[in-house]
Parts: sequence; structure tokens; C-alpha cells
Amino acid sequence: MGLQLIIKAERNKIEKALGALTSECEIFPIDEGLFGISISEQSLLSAGEVAVLKKLEPLTRFDLWHGAWQEPTRR
Repeated sequence: MGLQLIIKAERNKIEKALGALTSECEIFPIDEGLFGISISEQSLLSAGEVAVLKKLEPLTRFDLWHGAWQEPTRR
């Protein structure tokens, strides 16, 4: 199963956080300041789900599977 999130950030911050993985993700606007991200299972297996989630830690995100907002983790 892939990963589906809503991110509260500017698109450039999302792309910066994802780095090279950006090209493998579907990123689409939902509303002003909100973007949906879909990351395929294949991409998660290739990059490692823990590594992908670590990249997204600095962003406020809503995990559609868990149904809860997750606040940014400061590094």
C-alpha cells in the first residue's frame, strides 16, 4: 500500500523535503497552502518507508490512513 498525505506547506518546501524522490511522487494542490501527496508502494519499498517519513518530518502533514495531523519535528 502506498502513502497518501495532505501537507500544509508551500510546494517548494515539499519538493525540497522530498529531494530526488519528488519525481516519483504525485503532488497536487488541494487548497491554498494544502497539497496532496501520493507515494506509490514501489517508491516506498525502493527508498524505504522510514526514510521517506523522515524526509517529511519537518512538515505539518495529515496521514489519510491514520486520520490524524502530525506536527513538524524539529531537527
